[in-house]
Amino acid sequence: MLKSRPYRQVWRFEWAGKAYILKFYPRAGGAMKRLIRGSPAWREFSRLQLLQKAQIPSPRAVSHLSGYTIDGIKGDAVILESIEPAVTLDQYLNDHLLRCDPIPNRYQLGQKVLKLVHALGRAKLGHSDLHFGNMLLKDDQLFLLDGYSVQPGGMKMRDVLLLAHSVSRFATRTEIMRGWEILQGGRIPPKKNPVRRRHWRKFLGSTTRDNHYFGVLTNEGWAGFFYKYGKFPRRWAPMSRFPATREDWEREWPYLLARIQNDQLEILKRSASGDVLAGEVVLGGMPVSVVIKRPKRNKVNRYLTEIGRGSRVRRAWKKAWSLVVRDIPTAWPLLVMERRRLGYAVDGIIVFERVAGEQLADLDLDALDAPARQNLFRRLGRTLRRLEQTKLAQYDSKSTNWIISRDEKCGPTPIIVDVDGIRRIVPSMWPMDRLLHSMREHPQYTPSDSKELCLGYAPYAQLRQEAPESQSVRDQQSGDEIEN
Repeated sequence: MLKSRPYRQVWRFEWAGKAYILKFYPRAGGAMKRLIRGSPAWREFSRLQLLQKAQIPSPRAVSHLSGYTIDGIKGDAVILESIEPAVTLDQYLNDHLLRCDPIPNRYQLGQKVLKLVHALGRAKLGHSDLHFGNMLLKDDQLFLLDGYSVQPGGMKMRDVLLLAHSVSRFATRTEIMRGWEILQGGRIPPKKNPVRRRHWRKFLGSTTRDNHYFGVLTNEGWAGFFYKYGKFPRRWAPMSRFPATREDWEREWPYLLARIQNDQLEILKRSASGDVLAGEVVLGGMPVSVVIKRPKRNKVNRYLTEIGRGSRVRRAWKKAWSLVVRDIPTAWPLLVMERRRLGYAVDGIIVFERVAGEQLADLDLDALDAPARQNLFRRLGRTLRRLEQTKLAQYDSKSTNWIISRDEKCGPTPIIVDVDGIRRIVPSMWPMDRLLHSMREHPQYTPSDSKELCLGYAPYAQLRQEAPESQSVRDQQSGDEIEN
């Protein structure tokens, strides 16, 4: 079995030396529901035939089986010819990003995607699940998958917007604009993509449920959620490439909690607002360095505001995954646990993967060569800009809240390590001003670095350099400080 979902199972088998795919749809909902909605297997079989008649590359439908039974479960099935060896387009592109390798024949591949979608529209067909996961790449040829989502009547705007959301991680702005012009005939793209926000909300909802990617954990009065598996690993988060199991956390959480309570972990920061600790857990048989945050309520208003907003650790869990789904580098969240009393969270702990690197405030800038130094500050400004474009902002963007990962192949990568400062309503330019102000305390920070940071944040804005203070003004300020 290749895939198993409550609504569908996907099997692979071979016959006469040829590979085939069997998609099995269990019958559920009663005869009346099947009469109204029809058989999903027959729908996929007939829609694949429409694709074949329109000469759109897709798996060839071989047969439809009605009343088929697997393991005592009755349903319908459709048999397709398997396209091998092949890889889905999103997995192909993500593998290149993971290795930090350029995509071979990038322009030609983009043209093939546009050609496939344009041919679908010319055939008066649409696709309600049009994304790179439903495009198969074999020997530089693209095939369209999931015939169940093919719909007669032509391409809809929501189909194109879903494709735009799918390509946003891999394509440049120029490539997206070029594709939009070809598919929409020069129409101006919308400023907001409602499909993108809907998919983000769906993903964030899955982070607090038991499913293929996340799990629910309870242990002696504590309850929370943990990360299992990520479909698309990120280069800046090594733990995203390795799965964790429920058995791992059921073993590691009691031991981790005991070390926290007995103060046996390394203290990174301890203040009235909470503790930041460092330790190690074993996930999938591999030791993983982690950072543990245990906030405290040092003000009365924190007790009141958490009634409607949720605990700080739960909000941090959601904010961290909000950054991940936007492809913003941040410390990878692994586990969040709460201890509740009468429904109110009286204690909470959140665990992140520890980011390997140096704090931006302590980074030796002079040790970087000129291209790497320029790239670092451009990426810092670009990260703040991408946050604002996706309706988020880093309120506390000071230099101590960034870790710089030394990537030998991709260059220095800035990673956000304090997600508590992620907010939706922030004064305009506040994050940029906050970072610029904190960087002035770095002894190696220069006006050229400030210029690169501003160019990363606003590449087309008009730059203006502040007038340097005269020596007499600085001497006067120094004298005033001494007198005070």
